Amino acid sequence: MKKWQKILIVPLLAGAAFLGAQAQTAQASSFALLKYQANLTAQISKTEAWKESFTTPDGKITVQIRSILAANDAGRYHVIMWRDDARVYEEYLPEVTYGYWFRAVRDEENDKTFFVIASRAQAKLYGYDAAAGKMQVYVDSRNFHSGVPSGEANITPLNGGALVLSFENFDNVEPHSHRYDLEWDAEAKWMTYTDLGTGYPPVMKEMQY
Repeated sequence: MKKWQKILIVPLLAGAAFLGAQAQTAQASSFALLKYQANLTAQISKTEAWKESFTTPDGKITVQIRSILAANDAGRYHVIMWRDDARVYEEYLPEVTYGYWFRAVRDEENDKTFFVIASRAQAKLYGYDAAAGKMQVYVDSRNFHSGVPSGEANITPLNGGALVLSFENFDNVEPHSHRYDLEWDAEAKWMTYTDLGTGYPPVMKEMQY
């Protein structure tokens, strides 16, 4: 399977991205899983929040997700992120079938920590931007083309150290996954991607646990 040229995911607005500009430099990344929380929303009761803190080169990052009692389906969960004691990000997530899951991953080559909140409908990769003083959404699966009909999104580190955004039908065990390789560009201070194409086995067979 051919590996195409790396492309910089150019930020337009906070939480958005445009896929198109060629990356000039991209230091190789090697990602390690720090935390995996499956069935995340099942851990959240109507009176409690799921909360986890991580010591990173950018300070202590805390991620909290709580359910909202009087929410509509479009704003069922409230996500808040802190750097030390300062709130640096928040958003609302809709109710989804099969719920959400969470990952914290570390780029060992660039000494940077990222966070993933994902459902079958959408996967996002977050990281702290020291220059902007806030968390950024570096990758949003909805800004990528899925080469798989009804492709369901995932962002996960693989056993070899790669970080991939994949689209696949989770109930289909045949090789069909469409993958994008993700790497951090230390000079541009943003994510790059390489479209790896389709025909890969289900990502769960290769992902770190």
